[in-house]
Amino acid sequence: MKQPTARRPAGLCQLYRELRCAAVLLLLSMAFAAGAVPAPAPPKASPATSAEAAAEQPPAWGDATVHFYNRDIVTLRAEFLGREPDLRARTAEAAIRNVFEHQGPDPIKVDFRESSEGLLVLLSDELVMIVIPGDLDALSGQTMAQARAQIAARLQDALVTARREQAPARLTRGVLWSLLGTVVAALLAMGVLWFGRRIRERLKLLIQARSDAIERDTMRQLVLGVRIVVGWLMRVVVALALVVIVEEWVRFVLGQFGFTRPWADAMTGWMVSLMRDWAGSIAAALPGLVAAILIFALARLLTHSVGAAFHGVQEGRFQLFGIDRNLAEPTRKLVNMVIWLFALAMAYPYLPGSETEAFKGLSVLVGLMISLGASGIVGQAAGGFTILYSRTMSVGEYVRSGEVEGVVLQIGLFTTRLRTVTGVEVSIPNNVVLGGQLHNYSRHPDGPGMWLETGVTIGYDTPWRQVHRLLLEAAARTPGVASEPAPFVLQTALSDFYVDYRLRVRVAEVLRRALVLSELHAQIQDSFNAEGVQIMSPNYEADPEQPKVVPRGHWDGLPSAAEAEGNSAAAG
Repeated sequence: MKQPTARRPAGLCQLYRELRCAAVLLLLSMAFAAGAVPAPAPPKASPATSAEAAAEQPPAWGDATVHFYNRDIVTLRAEFLGREPDLRARTAEAAIRNVFEHQGPDPIKVDFRESSEGLLVLLSDELVMIVIPGDLDALSGQTMAQARAQIAARLQDALVTARREQAPARLTRGVLWSLLGTVVAALLAMGVLWFGRRIRERLKLLIQARSDAIERDTMRQLVLGVRIVVGWLMRVVVALALVVIVEEWVRFVLGQFGFTRPWADAMTGWMVSLMRDWAGSIAAALPGLVAAILIFALARLLTHSVGAAFHGVQEGRFQLFGIDRNLAEPTRKLVNMVIWLFALAMAYPYLPGSETEAFKGLSVLVGLMISLGASGIVGQAAGGFTILYSRTMSVGEYVRSGEVEGVVLQIGLFTTRLRTVTGVEVSIPNNVVLGGQLHNYSRHPDGPGMWLETGVTIGYDTPWRQVHRLLLEAAARTPGVASEPAPFVLQTALSDFYVDYRLRVRVAEVLRRALVLSELHAQIQDSFNAEGVQIMSPNYEADPEQPKVVPRGHWDGLPSAAEAEGNSAAAG
């Protein structure tokens, strides 16, 4: 407790305040009186001088708000006695703090006095600031009486709150409530994390059980994708719940102390406004979202019906627009793609945010990326459909594309896969197949399989009928060579020193082409060796003594009677 001598007598304090207030009013009156005295009229300035003066005129001052205990008291907008609004506001704040700190436990009285300059604001008879007509809000039509009532209510509330909240008991209670709120928030956060983890585990087990019961790989992959999406959605929900808990905890803690309570009130308004905006946006987007869902549901129903129809075509139960079972699956995919693209185009205007500039920019970006980067992909897909619908080859046929030949395994959307005779699987881009020559050995009027050709060059001194017979005998003894259509021999060239004979045989199993050709070569060698015919291509550097011709008696290539008897006797 202070000593009595340390305080001024009440009468002297009151007199001191009155004298100080009167001195301030006197100074203000003198300043305005000096400003009201007419000064000598300056000479009329030229337009150039006026422009320079206007350019040198300082800019208008910005508004400044007087704060006390983190609360808005009044906004000053005009200059007064050469002091800009910001300096006036800071001076008023210092004066209010000075009165509050030196007043002691006595209540602080808010009072006003009107003067010719404006409204004087006093705290316990001490002047803290002056509000002039230029400080009023002209846009809202604020009057001086309204400003007075507003200042009185705000300033009195700030002073009372500051006095009450700075009490030790009040601070202790705020700290205790903050600790309790922290514990509750931590428990809620742990509960949300535990609950989210349990929900994710249950969903994972449920979806895993469903996926194990699905036989189709595509549907199983779809279910696994749904599980991943649901897991991410649960994480987002848990994260949002944690954000709400943290926001409510911060708002609760800030609301326990008078100085930070305005921030808590602002957070409450922000959350309410945010939730209201979200609810309004969701309500406005619901009709369009329902329309888009209906469009996609109809598209899904239509694709299901199309799939059932083409499944019947693929099984051979009926024909549809001349489409056979080989074209049923790619046609189904093409029709489904057209249906979904049409559904997307129809549902696009109903999607939430489709009219925003961001959505339009994203659409343009996606279209640009597709047009620039997917031209090759589109060309490959077009090539795949061209190969399918032109029926140049089918799965299971033996073809040759460029330097690669083999059995067609698959005609895909982007590539065609072949299995070569050596067992190697080769993938060829569809545009490469279309751009080059395609030899289809399985397309022949003689039936399935392929024609195989080999040749020998024999000199002119060997009867051609004998060569034909030997080649056909070798073909008849070769396993894998079809008897119908029958093999045949062609003389494709009469060269300078020899004749070029070509043997063509039909092979039913195209995958055994290399083995059949090797066995055919072996049989040809045995046939020629048995009759002493050399498989050689003679070349001459000089004319032979005897013409290289076949005597007339040997044109058929068979041994003569004398030779046959001699051979029989020798054998006997």
